[in-house]
Amino acid sequence: MSIERLRAFKLVINADEQINSLSKSNTLFTCSIFLYLLILCASSIASVDKVTSSTPIQLITPTYPIPENLLLDIGIPTLNDGLYLSDDDDLVFPEVRYAESIYFANQLAKMLEKSGAWGAVRVIPNDEVVTDVFIKGVILHSDGERLSLEISVSDISGRKWFSKKYTKVAGRLAYDRKMRSSLGDPFQNVFTQIANDMLITREQLADENVEQLRSISELKFAEKFSPKAFSEYMKTDKKGVTRLERLPAKEDSLLQRVTKIRQRDYIYIDTMQDYYDSFSQQMHFAYQDYRAATYDSVVRSRQLDRQGNKRIIAGIGSILAGIYGRTQAETRLASDAGSATAAVGGFILKSGLEKKQQAASFDESIAEMGSSLESEIAPQVIALEDQTITLTGTVRAQYDQWQSLMEKIYIKERGSL
Repeated sequence: MSIERLRAFKLVINADEQINSLSKSNTLFTCSIFLYLLILCASSIASVDKVTSSTPIQLITPTYPIPENLLLDIGIPTLNDGLYLSDDDDLVFPEVRYAESIYFANQLAKMLEKSGAWGAVRVIPNDEVVTDVFIKGVILHSDGERLSLEISVSDISGRKWFSKKYTKVAGRLAYDRKMRSSLGDPFQNVFTQIANDMLITREQLADENVEQLRSISELKFAEKFSPKAFSEYMKTDKKGVTRLERLPAKEDSLLQRVTKIRQRDYIYIDTMQDYYDSFSQQMHFAYQDYRAATYDSVVRSRQLDRQGNKRIIAGIGSILAGIYGRTQAETRLASDAGSATAAVGGFILKSGLEKKQQAASFDESIAEMGSSLESEIAPQVIALEDQTITLTGTVRAQYDQWQSLMEKIYIKERGSL
């Protein structure tokens, strides 16, 4: 038991002994004092959050060497920001959440690359980009204290691998400057676990199935440019799963031309990946500081809100008890005791409302951090193979410009056939 709690209970015991002989209405006053002291004890307890540490999950690697021709490429569309899932009570800021949708996708891509089990792993703007395996995600919750993602994985044939929710709660030590270098990213385990689940599923596939996926991927890309010429090689069933019927001849001139276009497309997507890498690098340090600050603000805001609710309830109860004491008083002493009880209740109620106001001020400080973060992470210039593109405006506006540019490049390549 803490010193504060011992002192509080001693005060209650002493007060109870001193007024034990008073009238029934005075007992109301004693109860109010007792209730208030209990609230103070609860407040001191609530102000200390559980401190937890995080042990990094081990990233698993392939159990056997994977030949290069069996390495599947992965595309990760920028995550769904999940803003539609939030309500008025959530501390969610659109600018920050949109930046996180890119940052988290890039963090996952880096973890998958580190596992050494895949071919090219790229962050892509949407699922229209043709690749062997897709990872789609929704940000369910994200602040300095907790990250929760919903991840769905499927391949180019339309077969679903798995869909899972991943959640990690960070402890206070995760943001300790002395330990941050050894603990790493507070939510690294989320991305490690996703990568591990991906590899476990991949190793359940037969080599023949992997080869078919790579062939379907090649034909799906070719079909974007010439649907009539390449759709006959594949068949899609009622469940939306595509199967390989046969392969075109290697000497097929149209396939050779499309293959060259795909090679240039790879270069373009890799350039886009450089953009996402640069975006994440610029964001990293500012974002970690933001996380650390929001961790304290979110935890403190919740504590103040919880304390405020308790004090408001206790205050209203004391006021009602005091009013009841005055209406039932038979002597002036009893009436004065009832008035004092109501006064204590008013003080508790005022204290509770002040706690609520402090919580609101912490929420506003988080909003200010979100606005400042957007300006810090916004990239400016992207160099392509034959031109330099300048992106302007907010993060969302710049991303829309990048998508528009990608569509123009695809249209240009279609016209070359």
